[in-house]
Amino acid sequence: MEGGLAARNGGRVALAALVAILMLGLGLRLHEAWDGRAPVYDAAAYAAIAENLDRGDGFTVGPRATQPSSNYSPGLPLFVAGLYGVTGGEHERFARVVLALIGALSVLFAYLIGRRLAGVVPALIGALVVAIYPALLEYQGMLMSEPLAATLLSGGVLAVLWAWDGGRWRWLLPGALFGALALVRPEYLGVAVLVAIVIFLRHAREWRPSLMRAAIFLLAAFVVIAPWTLRNAVALDRFVPISTGGGQVLFAGTYLPSDGDPEKVGGEVISENPDLFQPQDAGRLRLEQILARLAAAEYPEMETDKALSKLGKEQLWDDVSEEPVEYAGFVATKVWRIWAHGPRDVMREPVWEVLHWLLVASGLLGLAVLAWQRRWEALLFGTIFLSITLVSALLVASPRRVLVLIPLLSSLAAVSIAWARDSLSAP
Repeated sequence: MEGGLAARNGGRVALAALVAILMLGLGLRLHEAWDGRAPVYDAAAYAAIAENLDRGDGFTVGPRATQPSSNYSPGLPLFVAGLYGVTGGEHERFARVVLALIGALSVLFAYLIGRRLAGVVPALIGALVVAIYPALLEYQGMLMSEPLAATLLSGGVLAVLWAWDGGRWRWLLPGALFGALALVRPEYLGVAVLVAIVIFLRHAREWRPSLMRAAIFLLAAFVVIAPWTLRNAVALDRFVPISTGGGQVLFAGTYLPSDGDPEKVGGEVISENPDLFQPQDAGRLRLEQILARLAAAEYPEMETDKALSKLGKEQLWDDVSEEPVEYAGFVATKVWRIWAHGPRDVMREPVWEVLHWLLVASGLLGLAVLAWQRRWEALLFGTIFLSITLVSALLVASPRRVLVLIPLLSSLAAVSIAWARDSLSAP
């Protein structure tokens, strides 16, 4: 057994290196989780929702909420509330430690994907990057969804690759993982549908069994999501698959005066609407409060999210039809914003900025190499990366979206490392 495990992982030395990398990734995450960090606004909201769920007060941030609680994705607070129920108390440190254990799995999943695509040594290098990537570690010190989503996404992709090698019922696992991922990051609900299309197209000539595989994948995803959708139908009295807030991010993501920076939207809206705001509101109100006031003024008879959705669509049409060149530059700025550096101030430090750029460049090269060598795997990765980039280009451009992709990006970097190694050693 030990010999077989070592053989599958490049020998005892490589296996020992893998264990060391996994322990490093786990240790760094546990250190962050144990000490904790001052929570950003979303982390504080998730913590409040989990506490209220545990106390029986429902899915709510509380009386001080600046936006509807339904705007928050439910996956993380539901999971944390479940942990509170098991332990009989609101032990946030324990929840962070459990999330750190789950987050460390992304290191293993990045390695396993990289090993499948590129071999052991390049996969070890990719896994090491995931183990030490600072922004992932810092978010592990608070209740944030990105480390959990990174594990679910890399696990889901690994499960898709595993399911391709076997029978139709294997597709239940990747479908369930993508469903759980959508509960944590709702934008991945659309990605799951696109992945199902890739699953179908891979063997489209045998369309009936291929359609069955894609259907099982989607069915598993929707079974995971369905209970929350039914809850929303009762609680919100309308069809909401996972969360609300789409109108807010659409308006903010298409607001040209912000130059693609969502942190500038609120100030620009205030300055352009002096009849609705006072200058001091820029430092007093949060973005969601500013946009809610604007929506109430423009469409007082509509719910805030629907009004912002209508405003966002009108704004998008105006941008595309009247200022296409400026809007194209606006979109390019947003795409640059999400890929240029990771979230958190630590990613602005030169050493980590260089690491991020090397990771992005080698990941893109690896995707190109994969398209040449294994086109279906490349289509799977490319679909995920392109769809998240397009979501960011249309909606709010936050580097946090790319943070979820770091394990997959590291696996693609392993492909480029293997290609460079083989090219240099070729006669």
